[in-house]
Amino acid sequence: MAIKLLAFDLDGTTLVKHSLLPEANRRALLTAAEKRVILVPATGRMMGFLPQNIRELPVRYAITSNGGAVYDISTGKPIVENLIPNEKAREVQKVLEDYDIYIEYYTQGEAITRRDMPALARTHFGLPESKWGFVDGKHYTLVDSLGEMLRETALCPEKINLPFMEAGQRREIWARLAELGGLRLTSSIPDNIEVNAEAAHKGGALTALAERLGLDAEQIMALGDNGNDVTMLEAAGCSVAVGDGSPEALAAAKYITDAHDQDGLAKAVERFILG
Repeated sequence: MAIKLLAFDLDGTTLVKHSLLPEANRRALLTAAEKRVILVPATGRMMGFLPQNIRELPVRYAITSNGGAVYDISTGKPIVENLIPNEKAREVQKVLEDYDIYIEYYTQGEAITRRDMPALARTHFGLPESKWGFVDGKHYTLVDSLGEMLRETALCPEKINLPFMEAGQRREIWARLAELGGLRLTSSIPDNIEVNAEAAHKGGALTALAERLGLDAEQIMALGDNGNDVTMLEAAGCSVAVGDGSPEALAAAKYITDAHDQDGLAKAVERFILG
């Protein structure tokens, strides 16, 4: 059955160094779109962090926040949401307040963090200068207290993002959050934890979008590289992991292509869609 929808992870799959779209990948995606394949970026990023080089592609829908929300880019509005209940988010925040870590809440395609966090990311948490654009404040609301914000606004976040953690600290926090129940914990890079509602994941979001579009699994191709892509790879009839992906992604995928920085996406699209 011909592929009608291509869902592709961004960081470590489509993009190189978190921002660069290789020309081979860009051409492959454009050619797939010319064949009337629906292009769907599927990312742990919030909608506001969908990069310009991806927005310039013919994409209408985006799976964001690890499946916490699916956006119609033409309207900027979510069409599918699977949010963390406010009470559960407050339980998470209570645990996190025991640690000196960076915390951000994704909601409505933007992020909320404590007022001092962007500056601390550059200094105390050691964010490389090449990534300072991620905390430049453009898509952030800054508050004095995240705990008070949750109590006063009844916010139900798409995702809670916890980057820049040391290995031991990360293991301890992961274990404590897992004990809370009702959450899905994943990771897209070695030093982070991404917290979603238990039922929120890329695979579920992809399936929900496909149902809205009248497509079944055999008409879907998914490309990914990491643990937060596993459910998406499992949901697609044609699933491909890049060769330098995590063990979990490699095990979940039916096929393996070249590494993400060796035009792995382009080669997979050529094989399964354009060939």
